[in-house]
Amino acid sequence: MIRLENKHVDSEKYVNTLPHPRFSKLQTLLHYVVLAECAELSIVFPTAGFLNILCGEQHSSFFYHIDAERFPLGNEQNVIQRIQEAQRLIIQNQSGVQHIVVVFIPEHSLPDWAAQADVMSYIADNSRLNLLKARVLELHFSNNIAKDIRIQSLLLDALALQLESVQHSCTSTIQTSLLEKIIQAQQLIDKDLAKSFTISELAKAVGTNEQYLKKYFKQHLGKTIMHYTLETKMLYAKKLIMSGDYRISDIARMTGYKHATHFSMSFKKFFGMLPTALRYALLVWPSSLIEFVEIELLVFLESSSTLTFC
Repeated sequence: MIRLENKHVDSEKYVNTLPHPRFSKLQTLLHYVVLAECAELSIVFPTAGFLNILCGEQHSSFFYHIDAERFPLGNEQNVIQRIQEAQRLIIQNQSGVQHIVVVFIPEHSLPDWAAQADVMSYIADNSRLNLLKARVLELHFSNNIAKDIRIQSLLLDALALQLESVQHSCTSTIQTSLLEKIIQAQQLIDKDLAKSFTISELAKAVGTNEQYLKKYFKQHLGKTIMHYTLETKMLYAKKLIMSGDYRISDIARMTGYKHATHFSMSFKKFFGMLPTALRYALLVWPSSLIEFVEIELLVFLESSSTLTFC
């Protein structure tokens, strides 16, 4: 069994020395552990609280157990789940998932929202959350003298981002049987980005009707099927462009576009720049500016989330 690491700043002991009403009490206790590929965690929680599972880069869904109940976690998903005292978590990082960050937040350390929090909320990945997770993992395996403080800050930022996502999307619990169909539909999209599925094709493939699929896909992932498909294709295309190993015309075909021109127009509409402009920037800019390119693309990606998709 792997013990959860206690990475927190205990500010409670200092609160009594600062009684001034202008000071606000800031205290969030976080425990976390990083599971490498094929590692296993089994732990009994000593108190009630919230479990936050953050997946690194993964290529398949997997399951974890709370006591005897099994819960699915799909590709590019994270979860916040209420935990009762003495419940047991069993999670095995399967082959295909590089790292899993398991975070536990005791209930008393989040008094403002704990009473209203849902029993369980799934949160879809986005570029900002992915950058936070990547930075957590980078620091976790580093010798940075301030890594504990920085990881604390990053995990709090990730938690706040997820809670805001839950609040905005008003996500509610979906029946496990229906949730598995939604995850299957998501996996079909992810598995073959060179194909563009219709909603009818996806619904038939997973054994549900179109209306249920459209409604609960958006409820579960916070975006429509068309938006998710486009976002997944564009992020994959960006990754291929930045690798420098493929021609733009090849990337267009790999993401389901018959013509490179149509692909370039979609890429520019989504990210705000042509794929050729991104490739040129990576060729002429020094490596120290690569992170700047990522941040610029992140801004365009977040702004694109406000667009309406059918």
